[in-house]
Amino acid sequence: MISLNKVKTQAKLLAKQDGIKLKEAFELLAQQANHKDWKSYKDSLDIDWYAKHSPFLNQWFAHYDEASKYLQESGGYLLSYKGQYFIAQKEYITHLGFDPENHVWQRINYDATSSKALNLLKKYL
Repeated sequence: MISLNKVKTQAKLLAKQDGIKLKEAFELLAQQANHKDWKSYKDSLDIDWYAKHSPFLNQWFAHYDEASKYLQESGGYLLSYKGQYFIAQKEYITHLGFDPENHVWQRINYDATSSKALNLLKKYL
């Protein structure tokens, strides 16, 4: 699975190379991925970590850097949802049906936002 950050990087390169607006590059990448528009493509790039209703209060962030800093300082599990980031605790991971003690979490530094991390999670969880 390709990450949202990777697609954003691709769009910036495409815009620069082809001399088009960034918005146009996003739409072009969405079409190439067989999506009707950028929003639907962007939303499809995240694992649906928020599929179930939950009684949990997670820490939400608009920017990866802020979420990553919070993770380093406070611990937890860094997840993404529709272009935003949030920190969840063990109980939330269990609620989703995953094992929060699985070794793969430590291997990815409890950060499930990259495509590499997502691929490992899919393999081991």
